[in-house]
Amino acid sequence: MTVLPKARILVVDDEASIRELCSRILSRAYTVAVAGDGPTALAMARAQVPDLVLTDIRMPGISGLEAARQIISEAPDVSVVVMTGFNDFDNLRETVKLGVNGFIMKPFTPDDLLKTVGEGLRKGLHFKRNTRLRALRPLLELRSDKLDDLDHGRVFQVITETALDELDAATVNLVALAEDGRELTVTTSSAAGDETVTTTGPVDRAKSSTWNIAPGDVLTTNGIPEAVADESGGTLSIPLQAGGNVVGVLTASGEKFSSIDRDMLRLIAAQGAMTIENIRLSRRLSRLRRNTVYGLAAVVDLRDHPTGNHSDRLAQYAVAIGTRLGLRADRVEDLKIAALLHDIGKIGIDDGVLRKPGDLTAEEYDWMKTHTLMGAKILAMMEFSSRVVEAVLFHHERVDGSGYPLGLSGDQIPIEARILAGADALESMTTTRSYRSAMPVRQAVTELAAGRGTQFDPQVVDTLLACLHAGDLQPLTPGDTMPMSASESA
Repeated sequence: MTVLPKARILVVDDEASIRELCSRILSRAYTVAVAGDGPTALAMARAQVPDLVLTDIRMPGISGLEAARQIISEAPDVSVVVMTGFNDFDNLRETVKLGVNGFIMKPFTPDDLLKTVGEGLRKGLHFKRNTRLRALRPLLELRSDKLDDLDHGRVFQVITETALDELDAATVNLVALAEDGRELTVTTSSAAGDETVTTTGPVDRAKSSTWNIAPGDVLTTNGIPEAVADESGGTLSIPLQAGGNVVGVLTASGEKFSSIDRDMLRLIAAQGAMTIENIRLSRRLSRLRRNTVYGLAAVVDLRDHPTGNHSDRLAQYAVAIGTRLGLRADRVEDLKIAALLHDIGKIGIDDGVLRKPGDLTAEEYDWMKTHTLMGAKILAMMEFSSRVVEAVLFHHERVDGSGYPLGLSGDQIPIEARILAGADALESMTTTRSYRSAMPVRQAVTELAAGRGTQFDPQVVDTLLACLHAGDLQPLTPGDTMPMSASESA
């Protein structure tokens, strides 16, 4: 079990009896230090920042309020609880301006003191959390974006600019190692400039010792890397560690930084490293998913010989048609996946039927028609989107209602399935099969035009023809030319 450190309380009072009493009561639950005057309190707070200052108002020299004000100016997260007497009400206005987290009237009971200090700590913790959430908001907002689309440069920029603002630094540099380990990206944000500059270049490990860092050598607290200051305290550096690897180093330069600045830099670095790792993980998963889709498509194409690369060509056709029709990017991506996997259900069809050179019997044709159902079932089990599943399920429906498996018609058929139907017909007709030779493009276009409004969606056919004329589709049939217009092919 991890033991959390006790909150640190600094008691400031010029009366030794009060200091001793407070220390004795509070030491039951907290780590307590005492100071008899303002200058001593300031020195102790600078050496080790307390979580809460419990201070008297009236003291010789520097008052308790002035000491607390100076401590807060250097460490804004510190809570303040003021001990007051009946003759101190004139000073209450100053305490309100200071933003204290509690008051306790002398004389007080042990329970009163413990209750007031506890409440002051809770208020201070609430302030810290709000401050940190505000500081991390730009990085947290990045996580709400689609990770695949996030540019690393944008993430690096947000990290350095967040650190620049929250630490009030002069400059912040982030040196990040690319996922493949071959390039360094250096991002610099400066208080003197309006822009963040990012440069990328190859890693020269012979000249750069920055990357002679092993994750096990990184100092951590509760698993989070520590920020390390130079001798002057004007430079803070912290490694960004994610997934067990050091992926970058964040360095802030400016005037002397406080322990609060160090903690804030730790938070920014930890959130930044997590964002970088999430982006890389998302991209790896996307690559794995994409490779899986292409692998499955290749399996189907190899088995349904000799239609090698049929699914890949169909995907190119479908994407061109869907794009020209104005489908959203996410729908075009689903359309592409559906095109690649449209025939995956054929793995359940016997080779004797699948590769039969002649016409199929009625029984064999009924068996062949089940490939759309089997394909949809496989893709649903693999948790592909409903658009992908439905496009595969219905890509043999006809707009006149005579298709299969459900006999849907018109707009009952999803647009993705209607696109696949037209694109599949063109690709099949212009490719040599075991039972016939490839058809010239002009003849294939005539067949598509003949099925316009019965087998094929008119809008899909018109768009397909427009893609052909624009050169967006390149059927395999060599030495063929297209009609000058769609009407010419009708």
